Amino acid sequence: MQNAAPKLGIIAGGGNAPRFLIEACQKTGRPFYVICLKGQADDGLAEGLPHVWLPLGAGAKLKELAAAEQIKEIVMIGRVRRPSLLEIKPDWLALKVLTKIGMNMLGDDALLRSIGTAMEEEAGVRVVGVQDVFTDLLTPEGKLGKIAPDEDAEKDIKRGIEVAKALGHLDVGQSVIVQQGMVLGVEAIEGTDALVARAAGLKREGVGGVLIKIAKPQQDNRYDLPTVGPDTIDAIQKAGLRGIALEAKRSLLIERDATIAKADAAGLFIIGISTNG
Repeated sequence: MQNAAPKLGIIAGGGNAPRFLIEACQKTGRPFYVICLKGQADDGLAEGLPHVWLPLGAGAKLKELAAAEQIKEIVMIGRVRRPSLLEIKPDWLALKVLTKIGMNMLGDDALLRSIGTAMEEEAGVRVVGVQDVFTDLLTPEGKLGKIAPDEDAEKDIKRGIEVAKALGHLDVGQSVIVQQGMVLGVEAIEGTDALVARAAGLKREGVGGVLIKIAKPQQDNRYDLPTVGPDTIDAIQKAGLRGIALEAKRSLLIERDATIAKADAAGLFIIGISTNG
């Protein structure tokens, strides 16, 4: 029987999240086509699968591809390093879009939202969030492993939420690391992995810090939700952190069982938090 779900175009950046989404489509029989972003997606990501490699500026090619492959829905997933306009080398359609939205005047969330709107208008596809395709990727609320944050960690989480919200309102970043009430680092263009590595050299003596990841208050949930997976556990363990607090229902927990098991084995906590109030 033919799958009723429309073909999904997966615009893939770096990291493991695109691979996990591909595997989820394969398991459920969802038809898909992978658009690997040159210079962003991991080598070999879509080997043996229906795919194409495109630069970020290939707007016209993406439009043609969507029509030729009968792609009806598109998901943007994976880490994307924000390039300069010279690096993009936009074609006529991409240049039209970038000129219209004023790339250099926008933060990351506003830029992604504007690009998504242009894709819908120009290519006739519907941009959806990965959580709209596979709802079990969303982080649930509460303790997710065997270990719970103690009172000191709870204070660091509260402080981290305050700082992350302020960053988010300015459309800067999604992640903060707090140790014993001190902000060791905030995420900007470098991404979470670099933030965690940098914080490792700034940590104080005593109990370790906490990584807090929340969506920006004004963020469109279809784009760039905070994401954690097994590699994140490796990174925070190496940096001497105690655990991770993720915004419940507005973040993605990739390979949930494996991630939680790895955190339990390392003695780290993962908790889904509400940022209301």
